[in-house]
Amino acid sequence: MIVFLEIYGYLPIWAWLEDYKILSFYENTVFRRNLWWGNSLKIITTLCISWIFIKQIQNEKTKKWLITILYIFPVFSILSFLTIGEFFHAYDPYVDISKTFILLICVGLYYLQILKSDEILDFFKDIRFFISVGIVIWELGMVPLGLYSGFFSLENPLYMELDRIVHQYANIFLYSVFAIGFYVDYRYNSHISKKAVM
Repeated sequence: MIVFLEIYGYLPIWAWLEDYKILSFYENTVFRRNLWWGNSLKIITTLCISWIFIKQIQNEKTKKWLITILYIFPVFSILSFLTIGEFFHAYDPYVDISKTFILLICVGLYYLQILKSDEILDFFKDIRFFISVGIVIWELGMVPLGLYSGFFSLENPLYMELDRIVHQYANIFLYSVFAIGFYVDYRYNSHISKKAVM
C-alpha cells in the first residue's frame, strides 16, 4: 500500500522531469505538485497510526476522549485547508502541528500504560513500541520542514537540498526502526508459538 502511495506521489515529479512529454495532463493544473496528495495522506495516516495506539489503551474514558479527537481532526483539517487555501500549494502548519500533537498524545498515553503494567518487562518485543519510537522521532524531525514548506521552490535550491537530505535520512531511520520492529516481533512470536507446540 505504501509503495503504491509513494509511486503515485512521484508521478507529478516524473512528468516535470520529462518536461510534461509524459503525463502531459499534469501541466498547468493544481495537481502538478503533489502537495495535495501529501496533505490528504497526513489526515489518513494520523487516523490510522493513532488508532494503533488507541486500541491498546485500557482506560475507557481516555479511549473515548482520544476517539473524539480523531473525529474532530479531519473536520478541523478540512476546514483549515478550505480557509487558508494552501491545500494544493503548501503544507498547512496548523494541520502539521495538530497531527504531531495527536500522535504524541496517543504514543505518550501508550507509554504511560506500559509503565503502569507488566508490559514494561517485554515492551521491546512488541511492534507497537518500535512504531512509536520511529513515529515520534520522525514527527519531531519533520514538523519544522513542514512549517517552512512554502520555501520549497526552484528559487530556493538550498532549502530544497536541506529538505531532500532531512527527508532521506528521516525515512531511512523510520523504515529501519520499523524493519527492526518487525524482525523482533517475528522472532518473539515464532519463539512463543514453538513453545506452545512443545
